[in-house]
Amino acid sequence: MNTDLRRFAPFGLVLSLLAVLAFLGLILVKALAAARLFQLPDPQLLERGMWISLSVFVLGLALAVLFDPEHARKFLVGRQVQYGSNAIIMLLAFLGILFFVNLLAYQNPKSWDLTEDQANTLAPETVELLKNLPGAVVAKAYYSPQLDTASARKTLEHFKQFGGANFDYEFIDPISNPVAAQQDGISRDGTTVLHMAGNKQEVSLLDEEGLASAIVKVTNPMQLAVYFTTGHGEADLEQSGEAAYTLVKRTLENKNYTVKTLNTGNAGKVPDDAKAVVIAGLQLPLTQDEVKLLETYLENGGALIVMQDPLPLTKFGEAPNTLDGLLEKWGIAFENNVLLDPSANPPLLVYADPLSYGQHPVTAKMRGVNSRFFTAQSLKADTAPQGVILTPLAQSYPDAWGETDLASIENNDVSFDQAKDHPGPLTLAVAAENYATKGRLVVFGDSEFAADSLYQRGNGDILVNAIDWATQQENLISLTPKNNTLRTFNPPGTLGLIGAILTSICIIPLLVIAGGLAAWYSRRRRG
Repeated sequence: MNTDLRRFAPFGLVLSLLAVLAFLGLILVKALAAARLFQLPDPQLLERGMWISLSVFVLGLALAVLFDPEHARKFLVGRQVQYGSNAIIMLLAFLGILFFVNLLAYQNPKSWDLTEDQANTLAPETVELLKNLPGAVVAKAYYSPQLDTASARKTLEHFKQFGGANFDYEFIDPISNPVAAQQDGISRDGTTVLHMAGNKQEVSLLDEEGLASAIVKVTNPMQLAVYFTTGHGEADLEQSGEAAYTLVKRTLENKNYTVKTLNTGNAGKVPDDAKAVVIAGLQLPLTQDEVKLLETYLENGGALIVMQDPLPLTKFGEAPNTLDGLLEKWGIAFENNVLLDPSANPPLLVYADPLSYGQHPVTAKMRGVNSRFFTAQSLKADTAPQGVILTPLAQSYPDAWGETDLASIENNDVSFDQAKDHPGPLTLAVAAENYATKGRLVVFGDSEFAADSLYQRGNGDILVNAIDWATQQENLISLTPKNNTLRTFNPPGTLGLIGAILTSICIIPLLVIAGGLAAWYSRRRRG
């Protein structure tokens, strides 16, 4: 009995179609599971089901050809195949062009950061740090599989892009490789350790600021001691508050400085390990012995940073500022006034315009960054003594002036008196260097600008940069990244998420398939 097998050929095509639908359904299930709408009891079973559906699809096509080879042959040599071959040629040409373009892009990588606050761009100071690495730095990121490494990997890849051959990284699973974790002293998951020439530095928070700070420390393993004077009402370094300097201390420690205090009234000399001494807002004057101690320190090549508010805002009373004699030897003098700016709000607020920064390493990288000085006094630095180079660091707006009649300020009845007041622009900060003794001095007519309540990028940078320059660590200047704008994403609800998945995985592909079948059927009817 002869059985015509051709009548079974459509069943092979139906089987292939069912296999395609099953495959799409399994992809939908996998997408819903990835969206955490439910949990798969056995993910491997889903993978096997997808492979089985693909195999059934191929089997169905094979059965259709086996049962009706004549029809399959006619299909392959018909006009449909000719049209299909043209489409295949065009597809291959498109893929070839796409491959060539991607090859060029891979060999010549270029990226653009189109975010509003340049969130995906490293700060210029960080880029310069990476380009000037003195040796190879390797970052070992210890992340277990439970932690998301996307953000950390993105940061490390940005650093590698600019560090080139001198920066590399690797991710290590501390669970599967406990020996490496033990050797690096890892006690917490998500910790990164930088290695360079036998030195190690741990990073707990892997962002630009933390990683750049760790690179500075690992490339400069010797800690530099900076002493802040105490005993005269200076800013507090330990207890946070509006007038405290805890943020300054934290920034310095992140740059590998050791921050200490120095009571000049009890000390016989400045400690030998002091790279710089900082006077952060005297409320009471120094004694002559203390001033002499600092003078001797400067004469021996030391570094001093003085920040002094106008005397009426201190507890000096009628006592003079004993630092005047020391500063006079460097060609600097406080003008004992209070800066007023009629264009500011409130009028005591004085902005150091970016265009008024002096040409100096302290301010070289602060173009476009504002510094704000509150209730400041101006400085006079017109004539430099022999061997001393004076450089104004920041000046006020031309409309500002130095008010000498403090009673008018208290009565809120101020006006510029050409005979008594100091016309703008006025100098707010000065840097001085003695090339004979190698001593360095930086003077600010204000101390509040760097306090915790007013600490911001411009204010913090100009002070920390001054300390970097005074300690002859110019390579550390302005290593302060930008603050990113906080943005939140509210994901759609369960129904919205299911609708998006159904649309992208099922509806759109089925519409494309239906359109293709309709075009094929229309052409077949026309012959």
